[in-house]
Amino acid sequence: MQTKIKFPSKRLMLSLFICSGLVILLLNFNESSNLSFTFNALCILSGLAITFLFFVPSAIIKKRTNLDFMSFAHLKTPSAIVFISAFYAIYFVWTAEYFLLGYTDMFIKKLNTEANIYVVALILLAVCSYAAHKGVNAITRCGIFIFAFSLIAFILIFSGNIANLDFKHYGFEFSGNYNNFIENTSYFMTTSFIAVIFACVSVYIKDFKARHTAFTLGFIALLFIITMFFAWFALGSYGNSQEYRFFTLSKSSHLGVVSGIDCFYLSVSTLSVFLILSIILCCISKSTGKSGSLNIILLFSLIIFILYICSNQFNFVKEILTNHYYFNAFTFAAAVIVPTVYLFIFGRKSYV
Repeated sequence: MQTKIKFPSKRLMLSLFICSGLVILLLNFNESSNLSFTFNALCILSGLAITFLFFVPSAIIKKRTNLDFMSFAHLKTPSAIVFISAFYAIYFVWTAEYFLLGYTDMFIKKLNTEANIYVVALILLAVCSYAAHKGVNAITRCGIFIFAFSLIAFILIFSGNIANLDFKHYGFEFSGNYNNFIENTSYFMTTSFIAVIFACVSVYIKDFKARHTAFTLGFIALLFIITMFFAWFALGSYGNSQEYRFFTLSKSSHLGVVSGIDCFYLSVSTLSVFLILSIILCCISKSTGKSGSLNIILLFSLIIFILYICSNQFNFVKEILTNHYYFNAFTFAAAVIVPTVYLFIFGRKSYV
């Protein structure tokens, strides 16, 4: 396994784009009836603008040193790296739980009510452990094919709902209040976890430019807005009352005589969570200074699985791990505060 071979920056950004797609795929909260599509679009743009700012510290480190933040921290503070490594390991375990819990909840509610969620989680973690052992380079190569399939799936789901669009009951007026704005923007801010992934593995990429981040987040915003557009105007108030709106959108698709293509939704969701968990396990092994170590990967896969069991047995644990306000606060610390402190202390001596 060759974990130190550099690959194009655009390939990592493509994988991060797919990872962020799970945020809209697992959208699962009911909105007030007084909100409008335009208001939601503003929340999406605001959330992703904040995500862009979360990239800034690690992007500066990458441009100045050609290292990611984790490699930079190992170089500058070798005696204190155990604390940094522990902090980021905890963060990535939380991130894994956040999406794994959301995915299995969707799976059991919408796709197979008789499935054993622990078996689903265990199989996912086993497959992702193998992928993580192969390294980020191999995972992002796989991400190219996942992107191609996901693109086809999104096009089919959207085009299958064109006939369902109805502009009689909803328009493009702007309506919503401050509390709604905070709630929705905070949810779409959860895409910021990709900034922490970038901060951990960007040492492997070459030819990085700041515009790669801007274009990636721009396309994420476009995907989210198009998804919200179809959910709003094709599903209407019925969609707002349903759990996992994108699943409902896939069920309402009609392609000729074929109706309901929720299998595409399942496939894209599964591939997205696979990509997230695989990269997260790579980040954890990278943060420990032992990239690709199978023992480290298996150990943390076991920790994630045990915590997953605890989350389903104790509801208060699950509520904490799936609360996007807590998650965003942790992401802010990991993506902004810690790297910024390093920049202020060591940044001036870091040019190469």
